[in-house]
Amino acid sequence: MTWLTAHENQLHIVFEEAKEAVRQFPTPLDQLGLAYLAKFDASREGTTKNYICYLLPYWMEDISELRAETLNKLSLANIFVMLYYFIQDDIMDAAKGEHASKLPLANLFHFQFLSIYRELFPSDSPFWSYYETYILEWAQSVTNEQQSDYFHQDKLQIAKKASPVKNASTGALLLANQSHLIPAVTAAVEQTLVTLQMLDDWADWEEDLVDGSYNCLLSSIRNTLQLSTADALTPELIKKQLYVHDMFAAYAGIADAHHEHLLSLAVGMGQLTAFHDSLVQNIHRVANEIKDRRAALLSGGFYYFLSNNDKF
Repeated sequence: MTWLTAHENQLHIVFEEAKEAVRQFPTPLDQLGLAYLAKFDASREGTTKNYICYLLPYWMEDISELRAETLNKLSLANIFVMLYYFIQDDIMDAAKGEHASKLPLANLFHFQFLSIYRELFPSDSPFWSYYETYILEWAQSVTNEQQSDYFHQDKLQIAKKASPVKNASTGALLLANQSHLIPAVTAAVEQTLVTLQMLDDWADWEEDLVDGSYNCLLSSIRNTLQLSTADALTPELIKKQLYVHDMFAAYAGIADAHHEHLLSLAVGMGQLTAFHDSLVQNIHRVANEIKDRRAALLSGGFYYFLSNNDKF
């Protein structure tokens, strides 16, 4: 995991910088902001890790020579990008204005990353055109998600739900005068984001089923069973597909194909490739655990297996 361990010291620095910036917010948004940031702090145990958001600038070292100070700024900006868009997700998913108090906080996060970008990129920089494109991609993707089957119709739309992450890779390439690499690097980042979503959707399928949120794994099951959107999925049906019919093995095969595609892009980003490989291996680990548990419980009957296990 050198894609992580090689940058742990720098991550500690940028998260401390992020905390210091948030401490300057007016009361009570400073404390609200620090609490929100703490949920994603990479230097703390038990937090939600969104590695690609703040490590992508450092992974650009593989193909671009930029000063550590610049990489830190891009990472710091992406931390605030992450926080801003996670609040947008919270608000869009909430009922009855549950997260309305976060709106002012979101705008302060927005101000932070814009300030960093303005320092790094003059007003006539092509960065701002990419920046606008990524906002439009994000808006279109999250708006149309419920009306489309992205996983089977247009997988890149899954990646575009996180399009603002690409500010880091595109910004790094522009600063390094390597704009010719933007298409290939963008394709590599987007492929990684799709596989990352596949893994997240395994962890979240039960919650997404209740909420009615789009989920790659549930979409795969629906597609395998040739169900229409009017046909309801039930937890029992999903578990039967996963644990009896071994549907997750096919899901892992899709992740393998993603890795082959990533390698074919030949972007030279070894750390990004290693991160993607770790995602694929985690998906295979789940597939193997399902097989092993099924074999161990075969003599005990599947009823016990399905009714007495959460994920397994």
